[in-house]
Amino acid sequence: MSNNNSPAKLSRAQKATIGRKLHDNLILRAQKGPPEPMLDAFIPQLDAITIRLETHVAGKDETSAARAAHADRSEKADIEVDTLARHIEGYIDVEASRRAGPHVASARALHTAAFPRGRAFLDDYIPDQNQEIRRILSVLRAPEHAPTLAGISFPMVWLDRLESAVEESDFALAEKATARGAIGDHISLGKGAEAAWVDVVGRLRKYLESRAPAGNVEIALENGALLAPLNDAIAHAKAVAAARATRRKKKPAAPAAAEPTAEPTA
Repeated sequence: MSNNNSPAKLSRAQKATIGRKLHDNLILRAQKGPPEPMLDAFIPQLDAITIRLETHVAGKDETSAARAAHADRSEKADIEVDTLARHIEGYIDVEASRRAGPHVASARALHTAAFPRGRAFLDDYIPDQNQEIRRILSVLRAPEHAPTLAGISFPMVWLDRLESAVEESDFALAEKATARGAIGDHISLGKGAEAAWVDVVGRLRKYLESRAPAGNVEIALENGALLAPLNDAIAHAKAVAAARATRRKKKPAAPAAAEPTAEPTA
C-alpha cells in the first residue's frame, strides 16, 4: 500500500513551491504577531531549503567561468557573514566585560547563550557555520533577551543584516554547487535538499500539532491555514492516485487470442 499522505512522495518542484508558500505564510503570521520564537525559527529554515530546492529543480551544466563567478559570490557572502557576526559578538562581549553596570550580568549570560564558543565557529565548514548563525539569531531574538539588548543599546538592525547575509551565503553556496557541472551532481544535491525539506516540514507539522490545545478552535484554524499549501498538495496527490487506480480497474481486459482452427484433411 503506497503512502500518498507522505510529503516525501511529492515531486521536487512541488516541494520547492510548497516550501516557498509555507515560508510566506509564516512571514505573514509573524508580521501580524504575537511573537512566537519557536514557530518563527522555521522562517529562515524554510527559506534556505526552498532556495536549495529551487536551485536543483532543473539541473544545468555550468561553464568554468560561471563556476568562478559563483565561487566569488560565495566568498563575498561569507566575508559579510563573518564581519557582521564579529560585530555582534564583539559588541555583546564588550558590554559583558564592563567593570560595572546594570546590564553586565545579563550581557554575560546572553553572550554565553549566543556564543558559547566565542568566534571559533567562524572557522567551521560554511554550511555548519551558517547553521550556527541561525541558532545565534534565534537566541538573540528571543523575547527574554530583549530587555538586555535594549539596555545595552544594541543595534537590532545588525540582526536583520546578518540574516540577509547568511541567506545570501546559503544561496551562493547552492549556486556554487549547481555550477560544479554534471547532472549527476544536481540529482545528488537535489536529493539531499529534498531530504532536508522533508525534515524541516515534518518538524513544522509536529510543532503545529503540539501548538493547539484540545478545543482551541482559533489556533487549530490558524494551523490549518499555515499548512494549507502542504495539505492541499497532498490531498491533490491522493485524488490523482485514486483516479488512476479507478481507471486501471475500469480498463477492459484484452480479448483472448482465438484458437487456431485445424486445416481440413483430404
